[in-house]
Amino acid sequence: MSFPTTQKTHGAHPHDVFSLVTPADIRRIRDGAQENFVKIIDKVFDRLLVLKGARDLTKNQANTKQLLNCVRVLTRLLPFVFESGPDGSNLEEIVLWTPRPRPGSGADYVLGKQLVSAVVDLLFTSGFTVPAATVGEDAIVRYTIWENGIGQTSSLGSSKEHVSNRVEVLRLLLVLCSKAMYSPPAGSSSLPNRALNTIAYNSNKRMVLCLLCSLINTSLKDRAQGWSIPYRNSAAIDPHDELMLHAMHALFILLEYQVPATKPENKSTADEPDSTPDTDADTNTPSMLLVTETKVGAHNLFRAFIAKLHRTQEFDYLINNILRLLDGTMRANLSILASVTKQPTRTVMPQEATVLLWMLLENNSPFRDYIVDHNSSLKLFSMLLYFMLYGYGDPAQAGLVRTISNILHYLSEDSRFATRLMQPFDQSMLPSTMRIIDASLTHADFMINTVFTLLSSSKPYLLPVYSSLLLLVRNVSPYLTQTSQPTADKLVSLFDIISSPAFIISEPYHIRWLIYLIEVFDYVIHYRAVDNPRLIYRMIKARSCFKRLKAFNLESAKNELAALRDKKSKTESTRTIGKSSTSLKSSYSVSNDDTAGTPPGTPAPKQDADIVSLTPGRGGVDNIERTGSPALSDKARGKRPQLGSQTTTHDLAESRDSGDSNSTSHDLPIKRATGKKSAGAKAPTNQFQPSEEWVFSWLPDLPLDPIISVLDALSEHINKIAETVERDASAAAAAATETADGEHSETTASDSKNLDSHQQQQLDATAPKAGNADDMLSPYTGSVDPTQAIIHWLSSDAMIEALPDLEESMPEIRPRLQGMSSALIVWFRSLLWSMVYASGMKPLGIWKNTRVRLFVVKNSQ
Repeated sequence: MSFPTTQKTHGAHPHDVFSLVTPADIRRIRDGAQENFVKIIDKVFDRLLVLKGARDLTKNQANTKQLLNCVRVLTRLLPFVFESGPDGSNLEEIVLWTPRPRPGSGADYVLGKQLVSAVVDLLFTSGFTVPAATVGEDAIVRYTIWENGIGQTSSLGSSKEHVSNRVEVLRLLLVLCSKAMYSPPAGSSSLPNRALNTIAYNSNKRMVLCLLCSLINTSLKDRAQGWSIPYRNSAAIDPHDELMLHAMHALFILLEYQVPATKPENKSTADEPDSTPDTDADTNTPSMLLVTETKVGAHNLFRAFIAKLHRTQEFDYLINNILRLLDGTMRANLSILASVTKQPTRTVMPQEATVLLWMLLENNSPFRDYIVDHNSSLKLFSMLLYFMLYGYGDPAQAGLVRTISNILHYLSEDSRFATRLMQPFDQSMLPSTMRIIDASLTHADFMINTVFTLLSSSKPYLLPVYSSLLLLVRNVSPYLTQTSQPTADKLVSLFDIISSPAFIISEPYHIRWLIYLIEVFDYVIHYRAVDNPRLIYRMIKARSCFKRLKAFNLESAKNELAALRDKKSKTESTRTIGKSSTSLKSSYSVSNDDTAGTPPGTPAPKQDADIVSLTPGRGGVDNIERTGSPALSDKARGKRPQLGSQTTTHDLAESRDSGDSNSTSHDLPIKRATGKKSAGAKAPTNQFQPSEEWVFSWLPDLPLDPIISVLDALSEHINKIAETVERDASAAAAAATETADGEHSETTASDSKNLDSHQQQQLDATAPKAGNADDMLSPYTGSVDPTQAIIHWLSSDAMIEALPDLEESMPEIRPRLQGMSSALIVWFRSLLWSMVYASGMKPLGIWKNTRVRLFVVKNSQ
């Protein structure tokens, strides 16, 4: 039986086609008989065109099944077209974009353009993917919006068959545009995607609007009924959920694509999409797609129309449904039925919802203004932080965490949004494991605590996120008010770590992190000192860190880093002595398992406490060393917060003498720089080698002088306040003791004759309590704690008068903007196509055993 005959007579279900035609069969025909492979595709497509144009398509069930099978066969074959041939040939160019005679007619045609046009038409074919035409309307292709929402006030009332057919056609559309998956990351930005180019740049505006609105409305459609309990009693995938997922992915790739800049822009070309040629042909035409080439300076039409959204009801629809998707997943995670409510498609919706939010923010400035001023902006902010905390321990959620970090960074560029973060934060929406024991938290407090948790987790896959997180804190810092004590402790502890000499020189990008943190303290000192007394007090107590940075010496830093590496190598040698090969293999699997560590939902405060206790001037290092004993099993160690796989806490405690503060965040970059090399080994050639010129390029520009001068000035006043408080407390305690002794002696003299021995013991036990001054003393120092008096003074006008003149050093409040670098663009494209890949693998395995090059596919088995 020939291949085309097989696809006509068999395959009542998509799985049948994928099981009948194996990857080995396809590659054997493609590589051994390329002409036959091309003929198969041509004949299947020719049959698809004939069936698509039939007037009685919906009346003949056999024709409908044949059309679906044509779609399925093309979905099966096209991924192998994008693979490079065994000789390195570009098969895609031969099959899709080389003119050749059309079977039956002999006229030349380009299969790629015709296939793109046909697939888009199938999404709007009357009776197949949209309801049949009304009486008096003779149209095969009806360009209309599928669901109510943007651009449509009522739904079409699609049937289950329409939904199922849309799913299959959208699969084919995604496959047809999937060339990016088979290109290396370095070349993904420079290689054009001709299928996407045809849809996004050379299309009729009516088709673009209908397809864009259909994809948006389908992606955000709320199908919840009744009590909206996220529970399903079947493992089967709902076609509506599958359609929603594919629609959102198609929307992403259409919005993301940009033509590679191979020619300079023609300034005479109009910027508006209206300048694109438009053929307002009637709806009976075979396709609404144009076949003209992309003009220089043209714009992605989907992006252009997204940018034109401006109505309040449109923005309400978008933000309310994005919040609904996020809230539904939160409730499912926190529900007692969480183990049975994690559905195959719903569990990935937070990633899709955040990507959609980011793309809307990037392409529509009024939408960002709307979110900033919206009443639900703080709710959205809290949800995004929740998903960062929930997913940071899972490598599979690294894309979600990075997407959220970019969203928050982008929003922090607006001063109105940063100001709103100073409002009180309600922790009732969070699980108990994520809550912070402080009733006075603001949204900014919770944000900074979240940033500290992620930074201190030392997850290698989160390394690209750290800059965005620190920039988020930096952009919000000019507006910080009433910083809580836990937040102040974490900020200063983080600075102590990042400003340590060994950390600075271990990687070249660490200096950027240091600059961002310095700018945080610089803004607080100049603009918000009186509004943040706890943070100022914490900075005063840690002012030696600023002075250490001011006196930075490269040679001392190198010696410190070398000593740390030597200790790490000795620790490794000690651990390997006396171990069997089995234990070595087990140790190796734990130390190299980046996925081990804190699972989602692990209490962040516990991890934070461990990290803070490793900073200079704090106790508890010995306690951590004992709890982190090697006697623990590999499984137990894998579930503990990672404190570094190479540096022991004993080494960290010893290195404190040199002013080093080696937390987990400190250990990660050093581990990346040293790998498994011993300290005595020769440094690798690619290891960062700092120089005096490099130090001179950043050290003189750090705004340390005004910060140090303010802290020194305030320190003198604080010492006086502490002395005054202690002197007053001592005088009060002495007076109280003298009064108590007098009362005690008078009582004893008058009543001694009437007291028995038992009553005398009771009096002796209670008499000293009358003058007990220990309640005024600090339990950990044995002296009076002047903290409250100091905090009160730091928040008063007297503190402002004590500040030195800062007029000349006043920094301009200017946010650091988010730039879409080439690396970020490639990462984002990889993220989008990895989502498409994952969704296509679940029901059918569309891309299984194909040679994907844009990202690395790891088997979870």
